[in-house]
Amino acid sequence: MLPLPWVEDYMLDIAYFSMEVALEAGMHTYSGGLGVLAGDTLKTFADFGFAAVGITLLNELGYVEQGIDSTGRQVSRPELWNKEEYLTKLPFTIEVPFKGRAVACAVWQYIVVGQFEKEVPVYFLDTHLPGNNKYDRTLTSHLYGGDAYYRLCQEQILGLGGFILLDKLGFGQEKVRIYHLNEGHAAFVGLSLYSQGRESHLADEAAIDLVHSKVVFTTHTPVMSGHDQFSSSDVGKTLPTKLFNFLPEEAFQNNQLCMTRLALYYSGIVTGVARSHEKTAEKMFPGYDVVSVTNGVYHLAWTHPNFKSLYDKYIPLWRRDPAFLHAVLGIPDDEIWAAHRSAKQELIEHVNQTSSVKLALDVCTLGFARRVTVYKRPTLILTDLKKLEKIAAEVGPLQIIFAGEAHPYDRQAIELIRQIFQKTQQFKGNVKIAFLEDYGMGLATKLTAGVDVWLNTPRRTYEASGTSGMKAALNAVPHLSVLDGWWPEGWVEGVTGWSIGSQIMRTELDDQTGWGLDVLDLYYKLAVEILPLYYKDRTGFVRIMKCAAALNGSRFNTNRMVRDYVSKVYFPLKTKISANTLGVSVNDPLK
Repeated sequence: MLPLPWVEDYMLDIAYFSMEVALEAGMHTYSGGLGVLAGDTLKTFADFGFAAVGITLLNELGYVEQGIDSTGRQVSRPELWNKEEYLTKLPFTIEVPFKGRAVACAVWQYIVVGQFEKEVPVYFLDTHLPGNNKYDRTLTSHLYGGDAYYRLCQEQILGLGGFILLDKLGFGQEKVRIYHLNEGHAAFVGLSLYSQGRESHLADEAAIDLVHSKVVFTTHTPVMSGHDQFSSSDVGKTLPTKLFNFLPEEAFQNNQLCMTRLALYYSGIVTGVARSHEKTAEKMFPGYDVVSVTNGVYHLAWTHPNFKSLYDKYIPLWRRDPAFLHAVLGIPDDEIWAAHRSAKQELIEHVNQTSSVKLALDVCTLGFARRVTVYKRPTLILTDLKKLEKIAAEVGPLQIIFAGEAHPYDRQAIELIRQIFQKTQQFKGNVKIAFLEDYGMGLATKLTAGVDVWLNTPRRTYEASGTSGMKAALNAVPHLSVLDGWWPEGWVEGVTGWSIGSQIMRTELDDQTGWGLDVLDLYYKLAVEILPLYYKDRTGFVRIMKCAAALNGSRFNTNRMVRDYVSKVYFPLKTKISANTLGVSVNDPLK
């Protein structure tokens, strides 16, 4: 009997593949936004009642458990978690073909239960079995661990193994309508589907058409170095010869297999994660049309309990469809402020208990928390310490809370954390800075609800989408950001938040000049608009809070995102999707 909640005659609407999936704070199976998006998407599939599954790797040693030593340097440790506490081990294994051997995988299951009791199972592949050799047993241990060869083996487990698992579960390709690849890590799914078509005696063109009719690929990475590439010699060592010979020439560049190019080749529709990212992706990979489906966040996961209660009181339908949050504008100001102040109190108490820096409830507080990389420019706001202190002394005090983990091998990112930590020791007057260790889902929930303004300062065109500001919007926290990623779509100056750099897209400037101009504009917005509003015009500040929730919280959520996938991607790709199974009308998929 299959471990699935559907009767045998049902088709599988969506098989969703992702290297990382964030489902619960205690499950360390994610590193950042990609995994959070995957988890939020699967939760929304369950709300919509889709016949869907998620497929990922176990990552039983997690990504990074972060500590900060006395000098501010990140100390990276394995992020241990107890899989038996969250997952159920299924009574079978699968074998993934490698060149000259097969790697056995155990399969663990997690059930996502939607708010209307529909279920979406998520499957975690686990190579830590006694029958595998010592190296192969480690392949599902560390998320993004090891060298390039290790990563290649992991992606082979995800793509080939996930495809084999679906067949084991009774969902061969004839019963799967959509294979959705969340990033290029799962590109071997397309290769598996093509190979199966050829083995079924389809001609090359017919096999490609079959793959294109079923595969959707979402690319997230606007930085070329973020697209996985593996030497052809390494690929030849891992892939069975038959599969290696099926690899298309278009996927290779300079004797390197680019997993993004492989995914592009096999996909019927390619999606980007924001309108601006659509253009960036098409420039990076000429010849491919990219459809923009702007990311969102799962509203029930990221809305603080105080705001849930408030929305339940005034907008009871918001749980079913967060588009109803447009009615936040009608909630009394004092109740919005009370809910926010309570969430902020929780955050301030947490900071004061876990940090040597002591923050105050009535001081304007900025939040900056995300995976630490150079292009996100976390130290931008700290560029001119004297000027920042002067602004705070003249207009009103300021608090900044930072959080974020660096990849253990990213020395530049680790150095940025050290610089921020040192600033926490220098500011003792009107500006206070705290850096919180071990950023994850739990801490993110506190931060995005408890700060007064959410800060984002990426280098332009380097932010594909970003979702932390969307989480903040659900909690009526306005955004202060460079116009990149999703923000140009949600930005209404002085209404939903504020831009850094205004409407000028400084992509042609060198890093130093662009940095300097952004610092000037950031300090100007703080001194002239944000701090005066916060301290002298509470009604005006609350109005912006309400607009952030009403205009952005109502739109930048996975409910809207999945509807966009249905209408812009899934239906165009496979027009024979059962309207009954999807729970939508073929004539009007948005209803």
